[in-house]
Amino acid sequence: MKERDVQKEPLDQITIQEDESVKVFEGLKNSAIMSNPQLLDILDLNAEQLTYYLEDAILDNPFIDLEYSIEQQIPAFERFEGTKQAEELKESAQSLDTYLFEQILLYRHTDIRDAMVKAIEHLDERGYLPYTVDELAKKIDMPVIVTLDAVTLIKQLEPAGIGAYDLQESMMLQTEQDLHAPNVAYYLLEVFFDELRDKDYAEIQAQTQISYDEIMESVNYFHTLRTNPAALFNQVDKINLIPDVTITPVGEGLQIRYNRQYYPKISFNQTYFDEMAAKKDEELNNYIEPHEEGYQRLADNLRIREQLILEVVMCMVKAHKRYFLGKDEYKATLSMKDIAKETRLPEPIVYHIASNKNIEFNKQVSAFTDFINTSRSLTRDGLSANYIKDTISQIIDDSDRELTDEEIVSILLEDKIIVGQQIVKNYRKSLGK
Repeated sequence: MKERDVQKEPLDQITIQEDESVKVFEGLKNSAIMSNPQLLDILDLNAEQLTYYLEDAILDNPFIDLEYSIEQQIPAFERFEGTKQAEELKESAQSLDTYLFEQILLYRHTDIRDAMVKAIEHLDERGYLPYTVDELAKKIDMPVIVTLDAVTLIKQLEPAGIGAYDLQESMMLQTEQDLHAPNVAYYLLEVFFDELRDKDYAEIQAQTQISYDEIMESVNYFHTLRTNPAALFNQVDKINLIPDVTITPVGEGLQIRYNRQYYPKISFNQTYFDEMAAKKDEELNNYIEPHEEGYQRLADNLRIREQLILEVVMCMVKAHKRYFLGKDEYKATLSMKDIAKETRLPEPIVYHIASNKNIEFNKQVSAFTDFINTSRSLTRDGLSANYIKDTISQIIDDSDRELTDEEIVSILLEDKIIVGQQIVKNYRKSLGK
């Protein structure tokens, strides 16, 4: 094994451990990612899902051999919740509710902020708010004008697309917030959503001066967008325990290791291919040559996927290095936009990479999304999500009986802290209370 020196600082050094055989894809153009359907298909899969994908792929290619990871070698990792380390670190698994709440806290305390807190409790399973403003205002018992402002601000939160009324608006929000989106993408979604859905590109050309190539560039881009923005924070424990990456303190530095041993491996059966090619049959050659190209394309995409994961992890480690080195109790503030800016990747691609992935650190496994948070940031009125969490803990400890989530919400309200019951429930779970 060798180590590639990635970053040197006076005290901290971050390295990536990699095999000699791993090709490093430097400067991969975003357009090459957007126009690569297979790469997009595999980018957000975890190890188990990728195995199923490859099993399907080899059915159509007799020259690909699949080597499974040895399941017995995968340790029984635990998540942070309920462990001794959880109590010491005072950290919790990130959820959509808490991530949105932490972002909302950064706004000045007004009726609009309070309406935002109440409104996010009415998001559906996709992360949409499928209500008219009047309907939502009644649900949260707030004035219509305040509710309208609240919904407008919720739509600017991460993950992009959250709070949309429907799929069209969600895709428009994701496009609007992504600096890498094609120039005409938003316009096409706004005006020609039905034509895009029906793949009637000729009609779009007939009504505009937009070329076919420009339309297809946007279509490729739309394939990177999420129809379900809430899915980023979905946790499926049964298939979500295998660490994609391990972070290890080494002296005053940190080492990042991609856990290739937990992933299936593909190889090309060159002997079988040569036997077929030796027959010098034109029809047979026409059959086998695309299969060789197909293997190489899949192998390249698997390596690109690995490299992109490492790029995002490197960004996380740089942001949270003091936390990983045990110098800070809490993680630093890091948003999806921060990662996109640092890696120079489109936000939708960062979303794919962050989905269904896990990091092992200190013999514990947590989701990538646990390292995307604003819980440490102070609000304009001096609060932070961590402060609220500690306050909830103190309220529970000071009570001589078990309090309901609703009662805790009421107690916090006395201190003019507006928190929904779901947020209290999530924080109690992380606190083990």
